[in-house]
Amino acid sequence: MLSFDLVNFVCMIINILILYFLAKKFLFGRVNSIIEKRDQEIKDSYATADKVTKEAQTSRREYQMQVAEFEKEKAQLMDRAMKEAEERKTSIIDKANLEAEGIVRTAKDEAVRIKNVAGLEHDKQVEELVFDVASRLAGQAITEEANSELYDRFLAQAAGKGTGNE
Repeated sequence: MLSFDLVNFVCMIINILILYFLAKKFLFGRVNSIIEKRDQEIKDSYATADKVTKEAQTSRREYQMQVAEFEKEKAQLMDRAMKEAEERKTSIIDKANLEAEGIVRTAKDEAVRIKNVAGLEHDKQVEELVFDVASRLAGQAITEEANSELYDRFLAQAAGKGTGNE
């Protein structure tokens, strides 16, 4: 049967307390230190991961800003190139227009000169014709019929030569 003995009870309590203090000192202390080390390692891992994540986000932002700057510079360079090309185009067109105007002016001057030369040639031919008629008249006796015939021939020759030059 079971009996309650105070001495056994006190010895049991003392044994339990001794076991508890020994376990606490040798077993729980080491286990708790291992648990604390693991807990610290996990916290350090999280801190490192947060740090790396923040650095990656910072690097990403810097990269995006650089890309945006490059795009902005690219747009500026393209605008500048387009303006320069437009200025060159305008310059070339203006130069070509000036050259064309000069060519047209020269052609007009040449046409006027040719017209004047043609007019002088026509005048020379008329003069030669008049001289020819005058020399024939001087060689012939001036009669009314001869004068009329000579006048008709002069008009016919003048009409024939005048239409051929125009």
